[in-house]
Amino acid sequence: MKPVFKGEYLPIGDLIELLRSQGLALEDEARARNILANVSYARLKSYLIPLMEDRGSHRFRPGATFEQAYALYGFDRRLRELIFHEMEKFEISLRTHISYVTSESDSGYWFTKAEYFRSAHAHDRLLKKIYSEINRSDNDSIVRFREKYSNDFPPCWLTLEATSMGTLSILYEDMRPGPMKKRISDYYGVSEETLISWVQHLVYVRNYCAHHNRLWNKHLSVPGIYPDNSRGAFATDRGYEPRSIYATCCILKYLVNVIKPDNNFAVRLRNLIDSFTIVRTETEMGFPSGWKDDPFWRVW
Repeated sequence: MKPVFKGEYLPIGDLIELLRSQGLALEDEARARNILANVSYARLKSYLIPLMEDRGSHRFRPGATFEQAYALYGFDRRLRELIFHEMEKFEISLRTHISYVTSESDSGYWFTKAEYFRSAHAHDRLLKKIYSEINRSDNDSIVRFREKYSNDFPPCWLTLEATSMGTLSILYEDMRPGPMKKRISDYYGVSEETLISWVQHLVYVRNYCAHHNRLWNKHLSVPGIYPDNSRGAFATDRGYEPRSIYATCCILKYLVNVIKPDNNFAVRLRNLIDSFTIVRTETEMGFPSGWKDDPFWRVW
């Protein structure tokens, strides 16, 4: 039978003494107190665990310091910021190309027609999600449209700007295979199946970033597959772990190369990793050895 957790609270001073008793060195106690006053121990614990030699007894390995854990926390925060920044480019691009391709093929209200989706049930579920999000939206264009017109939905070029990335992912996945769906994936130079997988993976990672959850040293639940075929260059090593943050970085780098060929994502990622020597990219993030020499990542 599992024990009952009593939920006893430890003041910051007692928490510091507990960490010391477990073998963690604190070089600057005043700074550590300030950090713990603004970043909860529950959040920092994920960065302390890798410094332990025995998680069962909570004993830290010799030489482990509070500052090392906080450095890992800082690296993770900057990694999330970098990935979120690059992901914005793809999110806006995907919304744009779905709107352009579909509206040109039919009209701004193509998404209200069940014939474009794999089932009536999937279409009905999608419309309910879109309707709910549109009604909650305070997007200026959506608000003005509702004030001026009686339509249940704005045209897709407005609607897709106000829907969540998760709903956009569902919309593309639920589209019936055909010329419209293929034209969208063709723009990014990958198959429809690959693009669906990548969008689902990036939606998952985006939510982690938005909620300030740990990405470093994280085994991701939604995999980012290696493309079966791609128009542009991709990482040479086909054996990467699809649930690693390296998979995320490869997918983002490829997509941003399509959207903005002169991007500096590789430079910024390398600089970030190089500035935190405590980070072990191979064991903690799934980066293959020698990844910097891969032409896909090489900085000329």
